[in-house]
Amino acid sequence: MANNINGLDHAVIAVRDLTIADAAFHRLGFTLTPRGEHPEWGTANHCIMFRQDYIALQAAVGAGEVADELRAFTDAHEGLHGISLGTDNGAAVIERLQSLGLDVPLPRSLSRRIDTDQGQATLMFSETLLPMEATPGIHTRVTQHITAERERFPDWLVHPNGAIGIASVTAIVAEPVELTAAWDLVLGPHRAVITDDTVTLHTGRGLIFLSKPDDLTQLHPEAELDELPPAPALVALAVLVADTDRAAQWLTHNDVEFSRDREGTIRIPPSEACGVHLEMVKG
Repeated sequence: MANNINGLDHAVIAVRDLTIADAAFHRLGFTLTPRGEHPEWGTANHCIMFRQDYIALQAAVGAGEVADELRAFTDAHEGLHGISLGTDNGAAVIERLQSLGLDVPLPRSLSRRIDTDQGQATLMFSETLLPMEATPGIHTRVTQHITAERERFPDWLVHPNGAIGIASVTAIVAEPVELTAAWDLVLGPHRAVITDDTVTLHTGRGLIFLSKPDDLTQLHPEAELDELPPAPALVALAVLVADTDRAAQWLTHNDVEFSRDREGTIRIPPSEACGVHLEMVKG
């Protein structure tokens, strides 16, 4: 992959209360990790782990710049707050992006303390927040997992709904086509594909869709346009599942509101998923 970026690493859902969010996503059929703490950021999370990517439910719990940012976000609404692109060499990514003329800061160390069956573990990461002009419309970090071997216990990868990974995230922006040059700089040439006024970004693992607000229902037919946050904003997340029938059975058992189309895609409203338009698609 260009610029040492491997693809979509994780998506962050900002929530006000981790206990409530944990219960909501358990009800949707996801297995969540124990609570982890980021002392450098003043935040905490539960993660939904897949083999190559994951979803983080994140909340502000203390003092810190990132915690303040999350609080400002959740004062308005819960929902998708940002994404992270994965790499095996964060320093190389930054050096490459800087050589392309982007004002990208040096990577910073981040830790997450988490309780496991083997005791407390400290997971280490290298994180860099990209400037908005680099990935316009989407709050984006680059993440290198320093202790990747400690992050995926087998039990964490088994989800009752059969989820196996992230398929895509969708953002609403004013003019998607105008953003393609910036994203191609970060992801590599020709990674942005234009279809009418919608842009598909091929990250190498997972897709990013950029849509005008009024065009969102072309991608997500049941999205409530009058309930969308102001653009730019991340609004939808699609998860790959092994069997959509199995996922539907779990949701029905738990009295979750959802719909299905003729291809079997499951659509869950934001009221059931902490402000996210959540879809489950055949993996």
